[in-house]
Amino acid sequence: MNEPEQGSAEAVYVSAMVGEMMRRVLEDALADLARTRGAAYLDMFVERELARAADLYRERPDDTPETTSMLRAWFAVEGSAALRALVERASAEARRD
Repeated sequence: MNEPEQGSAEAVYVSAMVGEMMRRVLEDALADLARTRGAAYLDMFVERELARAADLYRERPDDTPETTSMLRAWFAVEGSAALRALVERASAEARRD
């Protein structure tokens, strides 16, 4: 099996599927944390992870400063929204149990 070319439709599809798999694993783990440690712990978790999120962004060699700034801002907004939505779903699942 050949590795898909970066940026190809196949590579994007595989990346999306891996991302979905990891989202499910994280959601389950967060729901377990909400059950065992409470919703307040998840709030602290979100704040801590958002503070660390800047470490995740990787600048590409050909990016201009403007592109880097725009992508960092987009990553922060989208990452924050995604993490908060994930925590909310995990908290709701924990409350149902």
